[in-house]
This record gives sequence, C-alpha cells and structure tokens, in this order.
Amino acid sequence: MNAPTKLLPALLTGVLLLVGCGSAESGEGNEGVSLSVSGGFAGVRHGVEITSGDEVFLTGREGDRRQVGGLTPQEKTKLDALLEAVEMTALPARSIAEDARDRFAYRLRHDGHTLVTDGTKDLGSASDLIAHLESIMAARR
Repeated sequence: MNAPTKLLPALLTGVLLLVGCGSAESGEGNEGVSLSVSGGFAGVRHGVEITSGDEVFLTGREGDRRQVGGLTPQEKTKLDALLEAVEMTALPARSIAEDARDRFAYRLRHDGHTLVTDGTKDLGSASDLIAHLESIMAARR
C-alpha cells in the first residue's frame, strides 16, 4: 500500500470529526426537538421534528420525512415555554414499565439528550412536551 492510500482513511476520519464538531456548536440555542412514537398492537410508527427555525417535519411508517410548514405563533409560544421548563438531564433516559405490553414508546430528543417512555409515569414538563408535540403532529396529518 502506498503512502497516499494509507493516509486516505485517516483524512476521511478527520473530516468526519470536524463536520460532527461543527454541527454541535451552532450557537442558536434551541437546536430543535423531535418525538418518535412506535409500538402498540398495530405496530404504529410515526414522528415529528421541529427544527431550530421552527420548521415542522413529519415522519411516516415507512420512514418518509416531509416538511409540513412551520409552527403557528401559539404552538411556538407553548413549545418554547415547555422546552424551557423541561430538564432533560434530570430525567431518566428510560421510563418504561417492565410489565407493559402493547404500549406505545415515545422517544423524545432535545438538547443532546434522549428520553424513552411509555407514558405510564408522569414526567412533569417532559410529559407535557410530549403531549404538545403529539398535538402538533396530529394537526398536520
């Protein structure tokens, strides 16, 4: 193997690391929030993502992602208040009842943290945030 060929993997790794680090330092404050819902008897799978620019994307059963507009002023006001209130670092990463069957799993992602819950335990503002994201999703289906 010649020298340029040996350097190519190291160069690609360096570029990927730089790209990953750059995206984490956006400086915009709210980098967005997403909710994926899956499970249940029928095998439901759908989700919603709201970007830092307040654009709304829906994800369907097949994983298709489509933009469906932006937040209304009322949705944005409530979302901002809930995001301010929720403390993702203080929540368990997983809140699933061990004996639960055929329940939905809610995967909430925000601020570099992920919470997976089945909704059986009240998680305060995180539960309110999940409910609000579901209402945003339902209004656009």
